[in-house]
Amino acid sequence: MKETVLAERERILRDARREAFELREQLRREADRRHAEIMHEAEAAIARETEKILAAGRREADVLKAKADANLERAIDRLIEKFKGALNA
Repeated sequence: MKETVLAERERILRDARREAFELREQLRREADRRHAEIMHEAEAAIARETEKILAAGRREADVLKAKADANLERAIDRLIEKFKGALNA
C-alpha cells in the first residue's frame, strides 16, 4: 500500500513538473511572439516618424532654396546695375 502511494505521489509530481515545463515553454513562446510584434510596431513607428521629420526638413530646405534663388536673382540684377553705372560714369 505504501509503495503504491509513493508511486502515485511520484507520478503526480512528474505530471506536475511536466505541466509546469509545458506551461513555461508556452508562455516563453507567447512572450517571444509578443516581443517580435512590439519590435515590429516600434520599427514601423520609428520609420513613420523619421519620414515625417525628413519631409519637414525637405520642405524647409525648399523654402530656403527658393529664398536663396530670389536673393541670387536680386544680387545679379544689382551687380548688373552697378556694372552699367560704372560703364556710364
